[in-house]
Formats: sequence, structure tokens, C-alpha cells
Amino acid sequence: MSQYTLVHGDILYSDTSDTLACYPDSWMVIRSGLIEAVEPVKPDIEGAKVRDYGHQLILPVFSDLHFHSVQYAMRGLGRDKELLPWLQTYTFKEEACFANIEYAERVFKQLLNELWTEGSFNLCTFSSLHLEATLLLMDMYEANEFRAYVGKVNMDSNDPILVEDTEASFEDTKRWIEESRALKYTKPIITPRFAPSCTPKLLANLGRLVEEQQLPVQTHLNENHGEIELVAELFPDYDNYYDVYRKNGLTPEGKTVMAHCIHNTKPELEAMKEDKVLIAHCPASNVNLSSGIMPLRDMIDQGFLIALGSDIGGGDRLFIGHAIVDAIRSANILSIVHEGKVAPVTFPEAYYLATAGGGSFFGKTGTFKPGYSADYIVVDDSCWPATNRYDLSERLEQFIYAGSGDRITERCMRGNLIAKPYSSL
Repeated sequence: MSQYTLVHGDILYSDTSDTLACYPDSWMVIRSGLIEAVEPVKPDIEGAKVRDYGHQLILPVFSDLHFHSVQYAMRGLGRDKELLPWLQTYTFKEEACFANIEYAERVFKQLLNELWTEGSFNLCTFSSLHLEATLLLMDMYEANEFRAYVGKVNMDSNDPILVEDTEASFEDTKRWIEESRALKYTKPIITPRFAPSCTPKLLANLGRLVEEQQLPVQTHLNENHGEIELVAELFPDYDNYYDVYRKNGLTPEGKTVMAHCIHNTKPELEAMKEDKVLIAHCPASNVNLSSGIMPLRDMIDQGFLIALGSDIGGGDRLFIGHAIVDAIRSANILSIVHEGKVAPVTFPEAYYLATAGGGSFFGKTGTFKPGYSADYIVVDDSCWPATNRYDLSERLEQFIYAGSGDRITERCMRGNLIAKPYSSL
């Protein structure tokens, strides 16, 4: 039986960090879930399965490198507050609800359905501090073939509502890692919420676990001035915010995701580059909570590894197209403020962050080069009256700015079509 699948349509993906590869009316050759080639003419392969999408767009799946699965139900709340008051007023109270496993399951089912709708299948996400809810979330991502790093949150200080005992936090973390080892597509990622939520003892214990088991790490960094001041107050013996994580072994080289990274010092940037940190840029959340605007143009020019995050619930939309647009708009604002002395960010650059850039954290996914996983979405953009006058890059831009997951007609991971997770909701 043939292991080949031939996929026909208007194929487009990021070729480099600032260029698009466009293949109209072409064929993607998939063998055993991996891409072999993109060809202009249908290959003659006996017994190959054929998926013909006509002139629909075939694009890589989206990557969302920072969001909170347990904040899905509270999107859009508290936009008159900055980060720390927002956490106390809304976030920690909502996350405490995930001690109730029935509530957790109800929220997660709706979340996975929307992620599926919006075409986001490469995920790096926070759960809550609750062991059972985190394991449930991982099982649900696994069963529906998402590729995900999921973190059981650690926090043992500075909140009366949502707080763990230090030893219990560490023991639950070890148990969570062991119980999730059998999963194929969903993996654990060590997740101290942020430095102010953790005691030095807990951070040190987590750092040793990272080293012993060679685990990745995700957390927050330099999001808000009030947060940075609190870190300096709580950790006076460290050089800066990043130093708190680094000296506790929580910045493994090439395996660390730091969300936000708006207000960085030069020593922090130098250390982050040395550690090959991936920065999860969350433009909507940065503005919603009045945190600031990350200098995306400057970070790209310095060669940082950058991806995009919806940051639900600081952000308000799961469709990563919105993150692409917000990243471009935020960069435009900085360019305007600096009277053109700072260049804006181009559409191909921002699109790269949402696909190949974020995908790189997971391995070979996020683009259609040979040897990469066959992970794609199919977009019907025929609803717009001038589509037939535009080239593929223009059609992609229109979909990102004017479209949503409603325009996606098919979703594929590892060469397999993915059905809606929970159709009965």
C-alpha cells in the first residue's frame, strides 16, 4: 500500500525569515507524514492518495508559543488594569476554579475546539497549579493530535488565593512529569509562573529538575514595570530579573521560552542571546494590560529567536492572525513615535514568527521544506471579490487581516486530517 499522499492547491510558506515561497497550482508530496517536495506538476506515483483543494490556499499550521489554557473563560476582562492588579482581581481567582475537574474539562473542551477552528496546532501553554487538571489537559491535547508543551504552574508565594506548599509543589511536579512520560505528542515543560510567585527554594529545586531530566522551561520576563520592581524587592541578591532564573538553572540553552520581554536591560539581552532564549512576543496582551510595546524590529535585527503568542487571557483572540497584525501595528507605532528612525516590521517577517519561527521550538514543523512534518491548514478565500486579481502573498495577507478560522476548510497534522475535537458541544 502506498505511503504517499499528494496535496494540490495554492501552496505558500515562509522560505526565510523575511521571504515567502509561493507555489500556485502545485502539488505537495507527503510520504509517511513528512514532506518530500513541492512540485509544479502532479507526480506520477502509483497508488498515492490525492487531496485536491483546487485553488484554496495551503499554509503551515499556526504556532502559539504563549497562552494560558486556564484563562480561556476570562478573556476580555479587566482591561482597565495593569498586570499585577489584574492578576489579583481576575486571574488567580479564575485559575483556582481548576481544582474542580468537571469545570476544567468543560473549559478545555471549548478551548480545544477553538484552537482547532483557528488552525493553531503547535502550542506552548500554561495550565494551572493543579496536578489533575494539568494531566487532563495534556491527555486532551494528545488525544486530538495537537503538538504541545504543557506546564503545570508552580507558585508557592505572594498570593492568598492561589498558592502551593513548597514541598508539595515540587513533589506534584515530579509526579506530573512521570505520569506524562507515555504521551507522544504532548510534553511537559517546567513552568514557574514568574519569579514573584516562587520562593528561592522552589526555583532552585525546579532548576535541579531541569538539569537532571533535560527539560524545557517557560515563564514570564520583564512584562511590566511594577512586576520588575517587585522582583528587585524580592530578590535583592540578583543582578536583574533574568538573573533570578539563570542562576537557578531555569534557562537551559535553546530550550527556554520567555514571554513578553518588553523592558530588558543590556546585560539581560546579552545573557538571553547566549542562552538562545526564544522570546514569545504577545503584542495584544502587552497593550491590553498597558505593559508596553516590545521593540520587535530591534530584537529581530539583533538576531533573537522570536515567536508569537496569543497570551489568552491577557490577550483576547486565539486566532494567530490577530497576533501577526498586532505585531505589525505595534512595530508601526514605535516607528511613528521615533519619527521613522526605527523601521517597521514587514508582513513576511511577522508571518514567519507565527509559523516557522514558533514551529522551530518543536522541531521540523511550521514550513513546507523537505523532511518537515506535513502540518497544514487549507483556506478558502474565494469569499473576497477580488481574490482572482491577487497573487498568493496578497491573498495570504488579506486572509490574515480580514479573515479568521471560519475560512479554514481542512486541518492536517503529520499527514493526517484532524477532525473537530468535540463536535457534540
